[in-house]
Amino acid sequence: MNTNELFLKTAFCCMACDGEIDHSEVNLLNKIFVEEKHYFNADELQKTTDKYIEQLKKDGSFFLQKTLNEIKGAQLNNHDQCELASIAVKTIEIDRNIHYNEVAFFKKIRLILSVSDEQLLKVIPPNPEVADQISPEEYLLPDIIDENDFSLWNADSFASINLNTPQAPQ
Repeated sequence: MNTNELFLKTAFCCMACDGEIDHSEVNLLNKIFVEEKHYFNADELQKTTDKYIEQLKKDGSFFLQKTLNEIKGAQLNNHDQCELASIAVKTIEIDRNIHYNEVAFFKKIRLILSVSDEQLLKVIPPNPEVADQISPEEYLLPDIIDENDFSLWNADSFASINLNTPQAPQ
């Protein structure tokens, strides 16, 4: 898996691990991965996220575990680690509704990354739209000890998850 795919899969997990996919999250994926970074074209992005949804429905929390293992096995330099963290947090915050399941998944990512908290805080700026729910520093608090504990995500967590692509304005 190349780095761009790993970034997308990580963002997907961050947006899906609360059991819902909001239109704002889909729009953010398009903005980051198609419009800004040009990592994918729109069709590739749609096909890939559709594939991830099917895998998530089938495998549940094992899909999240597999993604973490892929992050762990990737040879990410400091810049890539910071980019991955930045994309993950943007995805969590975009719908302005922070669920602990999303933050917990990020904290599992944090356990894997070798960059310092100071480096991460440079790429995770305070977001006034969610400041009443979470601060950048809270993403880095070490309340997740066991990266293999997936008890937050039970078998039914992802059974009805869907990716409803918003309609283009007419």
